[in-house]
Amino acid sequence: MIMSTRVPQSPARYSLLGLLDGGQYESGLAELAGKRYGAPQLRGQALPHGPLLRDLGVATATGGGNLGAMDLAAVAAAVRPLLVLEDVGARRLEVAGVAQLDLPKFDGGVGSWLGEGDAASSMSTTVESVAAVPHCAAARLAISRRVRHANRSDVEASVLAELEAAVRNTIEVGLLSGSGNSNQPLGILNATGVSSKAFAAATPTYSELIDMVELLGDSNGDVAGAAFLMHPSMAAALMKQQVSANGGETTITWSGGRHRIAGLPVAMTTNMPEAKVLLADFTTVQIIFFGGPQVIEDKYSGGKVISGTSEIVVMNHVDVVVRSPEFLVVGAS
Repeated sequence: MIMSTRVPQSPARYSLLGLLDGGQYESGLAELAGKRYGAPQLRGQALPHGPLLRDLGVATATGGGNLGAMDLAAVAAAVRPLLVLEDVGARRLEVAGVAQLDLPKFDGGVGSWLGEGDAASSMSTTVESVAAVPHCAAARLAISRRVRHANRSDVEASVLAELEAAVRNTIEVGLLSGSGNSNQPLGILNATGVSSKAFAAATPTYSELIDMVELLGDSNGDVAGAAFLMHPSMAAALMKQQVSANGGETTITWSGGRHRIAGLPVAMTTNMPEAKVLLADFTTVQIIFFGGPQVIEDKYSGGKVISGTSEIVVMNHVDVVVRSPEFLVVGAS
């Protein structure tokens, strides 16, 4: 008699809408994520994110590894997307839910030349810490009754795309321009100790932008690894502006697959104030996410129960710290 071997079945396709509908597979994974990675305040259901995908990826197939190959990555990328700051070099750190995280900051440090038998002089390095605390960024997406109850496979991708934009915009505005008050983080443009450059007009000249490069270099920032960040409207003005009044090359050029100023990369986002230009060695910027993202579906507030509409609310607890604020140069008129 031939005995059949039971082959483990791949899990069902993961769906954000399935989680909101109480799907057994999605709800089970949400419970696992909530217990494993925690959150400062677990208000909704836990969503997949980078650490969960990483841990599933190193598991055996029957021990959870199969889950990592499904549609978790698409949902994780939407609810905690790549930010423009990361595109230009900022570092991301994802930790379990805590009230505060203290990151080391080093200030100073010199060496010396020694003669035979001389003792090395003590270093002047000062070790300090910068505190990161969770701030809850809640991004909301309204969906109609028809969309909510449509076939999941038909609408899931569209919902995730819109949700990704909402989450990215909410977080980027706070990390760039947050006031540090009213539950907002202190954005890097408002950080204490950043360098500044005053422009004579709304659109800076090529020479003024090069002055920003000089300020960064004088602060011992890594000019070779630096990048400009600005609003698309500012970038458009600089694409039209010629370096010389006699014609020729424009201030922003295209080279090596991206826009550049004096060879340095230029990144753009509408979440940057139109009147400002930021030049930075972005490796000094640390973005910290606390716990996993969470989701709540609001079906009842504001008369939604009557209209049939609902809102998907995705929450991320996040903060940003700048280890060396002098490596950021903010230009404005």
